[in-house]
Amino acid sequence: MQDNMLLNSFENHFIVSISDTQGNIVYSNDNFLKLLNKPINQSVGQAQELLKSLLQTKELFCQVWRAILAGEKWRGILFYKGNGNKNHWLDTTISPIKNENGHIVRYVTISNDITNYYCKETHNNTIYCKEKKLIENFTKEVLYINRYGKIINTSENILNNTYNSIVGSNIYDFIHPANHGYIKEQVDKVFDKGKKCKYQSVGLSPKGNQTLYVSKIKPVFNLDNEVIYATLKSKKHRNNINANNKLKAIETKYSNIFQSINVGILVVANSVGNIIEWNKGAELAFGYSSSEIIGEPLTILMSKKQVDVGIKELLKAKNKLDNNTYDDTIEMLGQRKNGEEFPVEFVMSHWRNGKEKFYCAFMLDISKRKKLEEKLKKTTKDLELFLYRSAHELKAPLTSAEGLLLLLKEEKQSKRVSLLINMLDETLEKGRLLLDDLAFASIISEKRRSITVIDFKSKINTTLETFKGIKNFDAIKFQVQVEQKTDFYFNQELMDSVFQNLIHNAICFSKSKTNNHTPITKIKVKVSEKHVSVIVADNGLGISNEFIDKVFDLYFKANSINSNGAGLGLYIVKRIVDDFNGHVTVTSKINKGTSFEVILPNLKEGELNND
Repeated sequence: MQDNMLLNSFENHFIVSISDTQGNIVYSNDNFLKLLNKPINQSVGQAQELLKSLLQTKELFCQVWRAILAGEKWRGILFYKGNGNKNHWLDTTISPIKNENGHIVRYVTISNDITNYYCKETHNNTIYCKEKKLIENFTKEVLYINRYGKIINTSENILNNTYNSIVGSNIYDFIHPANHGYIKEQVDKVFDKGKKCKYQSVGLSPKGNQTLYVSKIKPVFNLDNEVIYATLKSKKHRNNINANNKLKAIETKYSNIFQSINVGILVVANSVGNIIEWNKGAELAFGYSSSEIIGEPLTILMSKKQVDVGIKELLKAKNKLDNNTYDDTIEMLGQRKNGEEFPVEFVMSHWRNGKEKFYCAFMLDISKRKKLEEKLKKTTKDLELFLYRSAHELKAPLTSAEGLLLLLKEEKQSKRVSLLINMLDETLEKGRLLLDDLAFASIISEKRRSITVIDFKSKINTTLETFKGIKNFDAIKFQVQVEQKTDFYFNQELMDSVFQNLIHNAICFSKSKTNNHTPITKIKVKVSEKHVSVIVADNGLGISNEFIDKVFDLYFKANSINSNGAGLGLYIVKRIVDDFNGHVTVTSKINKGTSFEVILPNLKEGELNND
């Protein structure tokens, strides 16, 4: 019992970890995990981070590893920079564990956090003073380096003090590892091209703070004009403190703004798709706290049903962003922490920080919008069904009236009665055409399910044949041009309706043929892999500017004298275009003519939306 109490007390007061002979952690207690701020599954199997202290000089580094490799116990002060730039000084003992054959199988690292005491007493600490002296000399004196960055000599001022410590070390020992690659490029440039260079880098101060240095490297040549070594002179950047304060202020401002955006969902990820930041809106939408989500892959936010599709969409968006061609919105099914699914819409942006790329998704929860869309679709279908049934039911009395009218025509009639019968006949015909148009308009959405190949030349010829009996048809010169080198897929009836309504409109509003005027209607069709362009242009009466925006409205007729229709033709064309996400434009000038252009998608297999 006493042994267990003693062991528990030891575990509670010390930072304990056990490493294998390769330096990888095989065990760590709660205090160790708390210091590293990592869960146990992210520490076991990883390298011992306490030995990666950036403050240790080459001399201390060698001492630690010389003792470890020799199988000896080592005790000293290690420095560790934790999360939030909090510094820790650890009174550490590293002890080897040997098996019965005397071979080392494990290393036990036991540390006591002495930060509070150590920070107060650093002015009396010999190791601290030596470190401080080395770093001060690095910035005050001229160093002589070889092409590998090794310090081979120094100026005379420090020969008596720290020559043995600094000569033989490396300039990279005094510089933040993030800058090593860049500085190596500068050193190589000096030795390979014989050119002097100047660069800025982040160094390490005795207190663990990052300091900005400005350094100059100059080549030194021999008589054969070969670079034999280089001189290095560094100094602290004067504006470093102000720059750091400004950067901190900007960072604080950005963080406050970012976290205050609660309306939208902001998620920031790195180049490999792991979440590195998100705002309060994202936390409220998905149900994860920042500590739960940071470091997790973006796929955790996707519905498990759509992970594969979601990854493809994200990769497609990432590639477009990298090529500066992205301007799309993405719809996806998200998944909350509790497993609930909900639709989101988002746009992405990206930026670069050094070599690293970051991606930001601005999302909106569109659950309410989707419910309204579904409700609107249902209402629209109900109205279309009502319209279709009403049109067919109204046809029955019209058909009966037409039958009675035929019987009446067989009877003897006066001129007045004959005139009235003809007027009634025209009225019933208009009513029948109106009901036919209404019934057709109500089933446009259903027609999208029946798709076949369209032969435009044949379709235009058939349409013109049906209009031969219309007034002014024979006087019009039709010019047809079809460019079709690929198959085009669409619904036959809907394409018939487009041509019939556009050509009928051109015939109705044509001007009479005279010695000075020949009515012309040009029909041009151009087919591509993705869409078709249909242009129907005439040189007829034209449409005034006050009516140009109303020509597609339901029941609108710009000139009732020239049109016998019900004002549904162009409305039906617009319905077809909108239902297939196409495009229609009209241009016109009074007494000069009108031109309609309709663009519709090529509905190849796999490109049809059956919503």
